[in-house]
Amino acid sequence: MKKLILLLSIFLLNGCLYSFEDECFRPIIQVVSANCEVKKGPTWPAIAHYQKPNIIGHTDSAQRLKDALACGAKDNTLVDAPSNYTINGKFYKVLENCMADRGYIYISSEECGYMNPKWDKGKCNL
Repeated sequence: MKKLILLLSIFLLNGCLYSFEDECFRPIIQVVSANCEVKKGPTWPAIAHYQKPNIIGHTDSAQRLKDALACGAKDNTLVDAPSNYTINGKFYKVLENCMADRGYIYISSEECGYMNPKWDKGKCNL
């Protein structure tokens, strides 16, 4: 019992608690980021966010690439970062409209999760 109280008091004096959800130590009073997001792995590329509504997570990637190329994409390396937008964002607007006309929906990064199987939500695929 004394060892348990000692162990608990060390954590409380330290000011951190272990988060089982993120698998890292978080401060009790969080003022800045705890950098727990780093361990989740890479995010899905932008092309993987386009999914057919009736087969989310199992969309045919070869057909999706053909549709994206027909809609004006240069290749399958669409980068999901604002610094890589072309023509001040017009490329993505045209691509989203064209892909919607072909029956695709765009799934946000929060809904897709990460490429790491532990953090994957099963809604995006390559």
